[in-house]
Amino acid sequence: MNKPFQYSRRVGCGLLVALACLAGSASPAATPDEGASILLPGINLATAAEEAAAEEKTQPVDREIEDAVDALLLPTPEADAPRPRSVMTVENDDVGFFDRGPAELFDVSARASDGMRVDELELDEMPYEASSGDWFSSGRMYGSAEFIMFNMGRNHRRLLGYSIDYVPDPKPNHFQGAFSTAAIPFDLAPAARFTVGEYLDRDYLDRDRALEYTYYGGMSFYQKDGWNSVSGKPLITPLAKDLPGFAGAGSYFTTLNSVFNSMEINYKLHRRLGRDQMVMSPNGGWTKHAERGFLPTLILGTRVANVNEIFSFYSRTADVPVTTFGGDYDIQTQNWLWGVTFGAELLSQNEFYYWGLRGKVTPSMAYDANQQSTVSVNNIEGSLYPTGSVNRTSANSEFAPGAVSDLTLMLGWNVTPNFTVKAGYDMLWVAGISTATRQLNLDNRRINPIDAGGQIFYSGFSFGCEGSW
Repeated sequence: MNKPFQYSRRVGCGLLVALACLAGSASPAATPDEGASILLPGINLATAAEEAAAEEKTQPVDREIEDAVDALLLPTPEADAPRPRSVMTVENDDVGFFDRGPAELFDVSARASDGMRVDELELDEMPYEASSGDWFSSGRMYGSAEFIMFNMGRNHRRLLGYSIDYVPDPKPNHFQGAFSTAAIPFDLAPAARFTVGEYLDRDYLDRDRALEYTYYGGMSFYQKDGWNSVSGKPLITPLAKDLPGFAGAGSYFTTLNSVFNSMEINYKLHRRLGRDQMVMSPNGGWTKHAERGFLPTLILGTRVANVNEIFSFYSRTADVPVTTFGGDYDIQTQNWLWGVTFGAELLSQNEFYYWGLRGKVTPSMAYDANQQSTVSVNNIEGSLYPTGSVNRTSANSEFAPGAVSDLTLMLGWNVTPNFTVKAGYDMLWVAGISTATRQLNLDNRRINPIDAGGQIFYSGFSFGCEGSW
């Protein structure tokens, strides 16, 4: 029984007895029942007095027993009832304060001694406010900026030159002792990804709808390689064994530059977190906390991508002017891809961090083009190799099917409600393009050649931040 209620009954009964006595002294000729009926109609003071006396005799004398009874009067939870999420446990007469059931209302003591029992608290965490409405994308606009270090894969290696005593390796794509394209790895190239978007509204299923613009690219890979003849054995190229200025050279050199850029506009539809959960803090207050969950997102949009490459293959001989002996073979390719983007994203969203993946694929229509030029000369008198000069150019283009795909594994930490730092691992694949090393036509066997079957694979780590306003 509640102690304030007990004391109020005792005081009420005492007042009734006092009123009865006053009524008797004021009217000597009246009986107690008559006096009671005059002063307090409907209440028998004698009966009330007897009940108060009986209750006083039956009241426990020991106040410690009353405290135990009060504790036992609280409802006991079922064995399988879920325990509430708590942040502290208070030891009180071997009964845990928060172990008595889910979300009950407890009596609050106003005694100063209870308020001083701070040493008995055991804190697990500090539950400050972290609701889904305040922490995640609370603004109207949002944006992100990421720095990426990409590596470019090597593919479609071609044999460029070797010494006259070279014995070819029967295994495909094995050029031990010979000079080939992409013989050394590319250096890492910096890239960037910028996104700006706006939340439009929510649909009838309480899903957010957004429209965003993304720039992805900026990486420019450069590679330079060379090959020298040894022991006085000149070099020849299988691309054109009878081409003046290349056959019988002392050194071969190559350079390759590859650049990628893309822009896209996407419509995103993603699910929101469920209802927030209420958590009690150590001071007895309640705070809202986001309920963790998986958030799927659908992506639909359009993308334009561009891949340009420049490849140069040239020959020289030491101590011989380039006007007497030498050759330059240059290839430039341009590739534009445009298509419709289909993608999805899945995040495991927690109160202060998230992890997940995002993937997109863009089947595209590709416009591929290339231009080639060859300038070579061999005017060495008495040379054992073809002499003369060559100066020719060619160009061609075509429409072909292509594709652009990217996959990102990401992890983010919410520093503030409107600012997040994140990191990830990114993979990017472009197919259906005319890469420069697939266009080799040094012997001019094909007229205006173009090969749009090339592909490039990029991979690297990204670091950045995102925010909303």
